[in-house]
Amino acid sequence: GMLPREAMVMECAEEAGIPNDLANTMKPVSAVSYTGFNDDEWGLKPDQLFCFDLEVPIGYTPVPVDGEVQRFRKVPLPELVEMLAVEVTQEDDSDNLWKPNTGVVLIDFLVRHGAIDANEAGYLELLHGLRSRT
Repeated sequence: GMLPREAMVMECAEEAGIPNDLANTMKPVSAVSYTGFNDDEWGLKPDQLFCFDLEVPIGYTPVPVDGEVQRFRKVPLPELVEMLAVEVTQEDDSDNLWKPNTGVVLIDFLVRHGAIDANEAGYLELLHGLRSRT
């Protein structure tokens, strides 16, 4: 396997057409854990994701490259919070705005950037859920 940074640089190029020189400016900031489905979708597996922040130039928009992502768009933090709160109603998750593990990374971003208030009920439980291996 690849080390986290080199895997992320590769993913930036493959998924979003981000050049290596820009991708290499990313900063490691966190790691999250969650429980997901096995590849055969018949069992559960604990997983961990390394999180990196990448500041891009004003006006820069990533471009979908490999077909896994439909589009990229800039979203204000309050709108992102609303998007994360949208209930998935289809059993197959077809109405989900992103894969569940992406939501975990986005919640981690919101916590780290102060968009979720420490006074909110359940704040410590949320932090524990993001960081505890299940």
